[in-house]
Order: sequence, then C-alpha cells, then structure tokens
Amino acid sequence: MKTELDWLKKWSQYSPNNIAIKDGETGQEFSYKSFYELSHKGAHILREKFHIEKDDRVAVLATNELEYVFLFYSLQRLGAIMVPVNFRLTQREVDHIITDCSPKLVVHQEAYTSIINNLPAVNYKRQSYLLSDFSKDLGCQEAKASYLEGLQKIDFVPDSQDGAMIIYTSGTTGAPKGALISYDMLFWNSINTTLRLNISQNDCTVIFLPFFHTGGWNVLTTPFLHRGAKTIFLKKFDAEQILKLSSQDKATILFGVPTTMDMMARTPIFKDIDISTLRYAIVGGEPMPVDLIKVWHNKGIPIRQGYGLTEF
Repeated sequence: MKTELDWLKKWSQYSPNNIAIKDGETGQEFSYKSFYELSHKGAHILREKFHIEKDDRVAVLATNELEYVFLFYSLQRLGAIMVPVNFRLTQREVDHIITDCSPKLVVHQEAYTSIINNLPAVNYKRQSYLLSDFSKDLGCQEAKASYLEGLQKIDFVPDSQDGAMIIYTSGTTGAPKGALISYDMLFWNSINTTLRLNISQNDCTVIFLPFFHTGGWNVLTTPFLHRGAKTIFLKKFDAEQILKLSSQDKATILFGVPTTMDMMARTPIFKDIDISTLRYAIVGGEPMPVDLIKVWHNKGIPIRQGYGLTEF
C-alpha cells in the first residue's frame, strides 16, 4: 500500500524526465525525477532542523509558491500533516486555526511575519521557518543533476488512512473547522477525477486558485500529479497570463470559478488567442451564467460544471 501512495516515486521511475511542475512566472521547470529527489531532501531538512515526524502538523501561511508544493510532498514522506492557512485572514482568525490544530512548525512568507510573531502561545511551540529559507536549503533555484547529493532516500511512512492535510472550512455556522484529508481520500478523489476528465500524463493545466482552498489542491493539482501530468503554478490570478500560458504550454484542461472565467473572457486577448488545445474548462464554486457559458462555447471550449465539498 505504501508504494501505491508514493506517487512521485512511481513517476520518477516511469517518466523521470517528464515535467511535473512549472513556475508560470519564471518559467523554471522540474521533472518528476527532480521533484522526487527534492521531496527526499525536504524531508531530511524538516526532520533534522525541526524534528518533524509522523502525525506532526505543519501550518503554512503563503501564496502559491513552488516551494509550497515541495513542502507538501516532503511532509508526506515523513507522514506529517500539512495545514494550509488562508493568507487573507485577520490575526484573530489565524490565531483560531493555529490554536485549534496545534502545529509543531509554522512555515510562512516574510510578508506574514508580524502575524506569526503574534500567535498565541497556547498549544504552539513557536517554531517557525521562512518559506524562502526552505527554498535556499533545498537549493531548488539551482539546476542540478541530482538534488540528493549524498543524502539517503527516506522511506515513505504513511498508510492510506493517515491524514495528509487539514483544510479549514467554515461550513454553514461558526468558526472554520479543520477537515482531515487522508491519503485514501486523495487517491479516490484522483481516481474519480480521472474517470470524469480522462486525465493522462499528456495533460497540462494552469493552477491559480489559492492553496488554502481545496480547489487549489484537489480539483486538479493532486489528480494531475497522481497521473504524471504537467502542472503550471501562478502565485495569483492574472487573466491574461493564464490565457497566454494555456496557449504557450498547450494546456488541455482549465479550472476556474465563474468570476475568473468571466475576467478571462473580458481580456483584450481572449478573442484572438489560440487555446484550442483545451478539451474543456471545469467550473465550480457557483453556477455559471448561461451567457458566459456561450461565450466560452463560441471559443470552442465546452464548460463542465461541478460541485464539491472540502470534507470529501
């Protein structure tokens, strides 16, 4: 079972040179082999510097950086649980989540240092780590033949019922509640997504929805990485940039919400840009207006609407 859960190991063997992830802003790319090696190196760093081990929780307060993805898969090797935190929340709201999940470590961008420094002492050991320092320690900004360089590979620890992440969702009442997402849930979500969307390692997508939301991770990111496909990440929503990357990298599936789909359709470049490689666009969050669906249909791109819950 553990081998089946180690998706990066599988694709580092099947298609080591295929591109796994790309930074949409810098153009930097990482193959499945490099990604797999970086997950091992990240696990070494987290274990040696912060003594992270199985079932420890690590909260993250950051935008969609590639290092965020490396961190998630490094934590997986150790069996630790990642807790994405909404970077748009107030101090009081972040305090609630941190107090509730009791992380052993908080990883954050420098922009959120003041929030981290004012976190409550209750149930929190006050270990913090800048995401930029994690990036430097990984050495992922340098192209290398191997990122391991003498380090031993770390056996994949978790079992299928173990938690992989906790995503906070407000539901219908009260303060946000942490939904525990297991490896089994990630696996079956990927299987069902693959069956519905026919995902293969030849697919490519642009991800721009935030990682503190299940849509940023589990609509296409984790299914794409499970299937050996290519995923391009943007730090924030940029309508024209998404269209340009979709054209340039020949994206095959696009995921958004009605508002982002509307903003893309309103850009000056929408009418003439070639995004004909898109099989369809997936839309969630709320129903998409019929007039907007027709705009995309006239572009030759069918719209497939879906509904999902963080808890599932």
